[in-house]
Amino acid sequence: MPNSNRTQSRTLGLALRAVLAIACATPVFAPELAAQFAAQAPPTALTLTDAVRLAGTVAPAAQAAAGRRAETVGRARTEAQWANPTLELRRENQGAPIPYDDFATLTLPVDLTGRRFALRSALGATRERAVADSINTMRSSEFAAARAWWEAWASRTIARIAIEQSALYDRVARLDSLRASEGELSEAQAFRMQIEAQRARHAAGQAIAGDAHMRASLASLVGRDDPAGITVEGPAPALDSLPTIALAISAAGRDRPDLNAARAMERAADRRAAAEVRGTLPDVGLSGGYKGTGGYSTTTIGVILTAPLLNLNGGNRERSAGELLIASADRRATELRVSNDVRAAIEAAHALDAGTRGFDARFVARAAVVAEAAEASYREGAASLVELLDAFRAAADARAAFVRGTLDRALARLDLRRAMGAPAVEVP
Repeated sequence: MPNSNRTQSRTLGLALRAVLAIACATPVFAPELAAQFAAQAPPTALTLTDAVRLAGTVAPAAQAAAGRRAETVGRARTEAQWANPTLELRRENQGAPIPYDDFATLTLPVDLTGRRFALRSALGATRERAVADSINTMRSSEFAAARAWWEAWASRTIARIAIEQSALYDRVARLDSLRASEGELSEAQAFRMQIEAQRARHAAGQAIAGDAHMRASLASLVGRDDPAGITVEGPAPALDSLPTIALAISAAGRDRPDLNAARAMERAADRRAAAEVRGTLPDVGLSGGYKGTGGYSTTTIGVILTAPLLNLNGGNRERSAGELLIASADRRATELRVSNDVRAAIEAAHALDAGTRGFDARFVARAAVVAEAAEASYREGAASLVELLDAFRAAADARAAFVRGTLDRALARLDLRRAMGAPAVEVP
């Protein structure tokens, strides 16, 4: 029985050594990942300014904003239109044994109550609201494109880091495979490095896939039907300096399109309420014309009075009063939201600036030096595999932290610019 156990153990050991030898002799590096990643990049990268410009001109959001503006103004114009005059041509006693009579009467409605003037004043306010709503829609599209651009930049950079990291692990794995074949290193340690290289390769594939999804989202927002022609490369644009709270709140109160729309909506509701109050007064129309009867030509004049005896316009007055209350509440709610949005955005931007202050190019360079030193020490046998892997991971984490920190700061500034009512980017 003991001899049988020893035999089985020896067999398992030989099998394990054979598997390790095969694994160590099999390279795991996939150059097709790097080739695929490089093939995705068109000759010219899409800049942040270009992405915002396309979102505001080519993307469907621009057409939708223009359509909503025309729809809102058109409805208000319908209410404020002047009534058309009425021309009546009539003949009486046609075919009778007595002479027939001819009539030609023109009736012109006269707005003595001033209701139409109030509605036309509401039209002006509604037009301002429609423009503000259109700007708000466009800004939302532009900020969405800017946000997608930054996320695409981050995903592209993370993918590049992952590919470089995979190549680094592969280089060490090949070295360990060679050393194991020469007996300088155990097969188990070389196989461990092969596993780490395979993990790095998988992470690189995931990063490339994530970059493809980010580019697809960006393509939809800038009006492109194929993300293959879009890439975001190069260093990140410089980030804006942060304004003071007082300056930001003042700018938001002046420039926020949703706040301007809420104020214009309140003015329009106020003028419509005034128009419905004037609707309790009688409508007046003047008529005049020609009458031919018995061989004589005569002139007719008249006054048409629509007295509010049965309909005092109570329903419209109540409705317009309710609309004014709602518009006033919306305006106040928007003012509160704008103020708090600005304060929160500035606080978040300052917090992220403080939290990522150490993530700069020098920090990344120092981490890369540590990784290079660890690799050199490992080649000379002065560092263990665990120390090498820790140094590699630390260098990759430092680069990824720099990218994510830059992304967080950029998105915080986008949120602040939107809270202030500023455009996504300053166009020179």
